[in-house]
Amino acid sequence: MKSKKKRLKTLKEIQQLRNNLSGLLGNNKSIDPNGNYVSFEVKDNNHLLTQIISLLEVCVFALDGEGMMLSPANQYASKEDSVTQVLELVLCILPDSQMYFIDKLDEKLLELENK
Repeated sequence: MKSKKKRLKTLKEIQQLRNNLSGLLGNNKSIDPNGNYVSFEVKDNNHLLTQIISLLEVCVFALDGEGMMLSPANQYASKEDSVTQVLELVLCILPDSQMYFIDKLDEKLLELENK
């Protein structure tokens, strides 16, 4: 009986963590109404990770490559400035909230296994 209560308590804690999740795959309650936001759609965490990896690969190629990758409309920007902007975007879309949630979920599930 104690085990069932502990499991139910753990499930409620996990549900509470999920309800408070903010970020790309979290809830919309976390969005600041005073800010301006751009959004894009991802299917799941793996799709988000693939998008981040692609952005980082483009940065590596841009910094490593010899060719000019700037658009004619943006000819006064340096390669480094363009890469910096992409890296800032990557920092904004990193799924830190999801990673925190997964860490806490693992912690709660380990507690259940060890009891």
